[in-house]
Amino acid sequence: MIRRLAAIFGVTLMLVASRDGATRELVPVAQPGPWPHISSLIGYGGRLWFVNSRKFVDHNSADIYSYNPRSGHTRYERHLFSQDAGDPVVFAGLLYWPYEDPRFSMRRGEFSITDGVGWQWRSMAVGEAFHVHAMAGHGGALWAAISAWQAGLLRSDDRGASWSVVYEHPTPAGEVTRITTLASDGKALYAGLTTTVGEDEATLLRLEEGRVSPVETWPRGASTSGLVIWRGHVYALHDARGARAVWRSDGGASQRIAALDGAGIRALAAGEDALWAASAERPGGALWRSDDGVDWSIVQRFTSSMPVAIGAYGGAVYVGAEGANGRGELWGPAPPAGAGSALTGDLPLWPAAAPEPLQGAALAALDRTLEDPAALGASHGRLLEFVHLLARTRSPEMGAALSERLTRRLPERRVDLFGGNTDLPAARIARWDLMWAIARVGHGRVPPELIEAPWTVRANRSQKYFEPAPAALWAAAEIGQADEATIAALIDRLDRPDDPDWLRGDVIGALAALTGERFGYDIAKWRSWRRTRETK
Repeated sequence: MIRRLAAIFGVTLMLVASRDGATRELVPVAQPGPWPHISSLIGYGGRLWFVNSRKFVDHNSADIYSYNPRSGHTRYERHLFSQDAGDPVVFAGLLYWPYEDPRFSMRRGEFSITDGVGWQWRSMAVGEAFHVHAMAGHGGALWAAISAWQAGLLRSDDRGASWSVVYEHPTPAGEVTRITTLASDGKALYAGLTTTVGEDEATLLRLEEGRVSPVETWPRGASTSGLVIWRGHVYALHDARGARAVWRSDGGASQRIAALDGAGIRALAAGEDALWAASAERPGGALWRSDDGVDWSIVQRFTSSMPVAIGAYGGAVYVGAEGANGRGELWGPAPPAGAGSALTGDLPLWPAAAPEPLQGAALAALDRTLEDPAALGASHGRLLEFVHLLARTRSPEMGAALSERLTRRLPERRVDLFGGNTDLPAARIARWDLMWAIARVGHGRVPPELIEAPWTVRANRSQKYFEPAPAALWAAAEIGQADEATIAALIDRLDRPDDPDWLRGDVIGALAALTGERFGYDIAKWRSWRRTRETK
């Protein structure tokens, strides 16, 4: 059966050494769909977790799944309200998922935390961020790589409850820098930089003893990505504006890995006994192995599936790929296979709420801002200022106050926002921001008519939308609004012909969060579940 599946998916089978010395074939083990790519592979709680999304273009898809190597069972876990997910990390017994491009676009980084069962959604109160590219543990603290116009590093000493800005990369006006990847060797935290400034910049940074500096022996270029630590070296993909190569460094000397020149390496992963790499071409690619980091050999070729990501877990290697049929594939050893410990931690406490007098003053200021159309256009910075402050209050009273303002008559003036969104009603922007605040507070009510609002807007290149339905779906899920009217509205929206495919993903994500059911994109199962519920 495994060999027949391999023939269907188009792969040349070779033998992959596992931790215990046995040999295992790498075969397709999951293809959840509907999105074309699988990435962000990470082991946690006895399972391998990954993201199914559409990469390389702006797209509003980011679904988290987990795979049990022992049983071969794949399950839907969570939907992120984000344009793809950043690199996750296991820290203090919890799994952290950064929002690579949070769709609310509130100028604050966002991430979710899970203990394998429950979830918490968080935002960062410091550091201007349109993106949270990666998270990592280092020196007993949790770190996050963010960016808006310039790259930044944030640190949390309370498991993500609060954050401080440690580093902002010097960036000329009109240019952009981003730190997109992090890795710690225990002594230093390494960061891979992407820059539009020019080729004369070192793109591997090193944080040690509180100071960030470039690794001077690292080659200059446009970006360094895909960092992994293995046997005293940091390995990464280096791009000098089209000339790509794999390099490694011990923090002092740096070395080009000549054996991988021209291979089209897409990703790296550090196993216990080997270093792994995945290369890609269209179609197909290969899985590479090295026992010393310098000499490499191909252990498996893909003829129609294109590798996107790679991860090592439970003594085995896994590859996330774009499938020939347009759906993402996860490759790994056929089950049963090894898995790590199932131990997890406790979800952290929420940050302290804003003082009560400050909340009252901020509500009054919010009301004045909501009545001023000029404050709702372009940057709408004044509105965001008060929304962020009020969102710190996790109380039913604040949720009710914000929900009441959500239903008020708001200015009809039309405004422009970024991402090609022009001539938008100011009231729509205000309600969008208010729903973020309601979700952050964790209390309130989203009118079901906003969940049911028809989709009439044309697609735009950046895939940034301020229509009521997406925000209403996410906010209702975050506040646990699981009444019959809300569930009925969600079920009824599952197969609307005018909805874009990613909006259906938002509906499914809300249903999963509110009901605990893991039917994913199987609409027939959702409808059957609804009928069963109605007859009880």
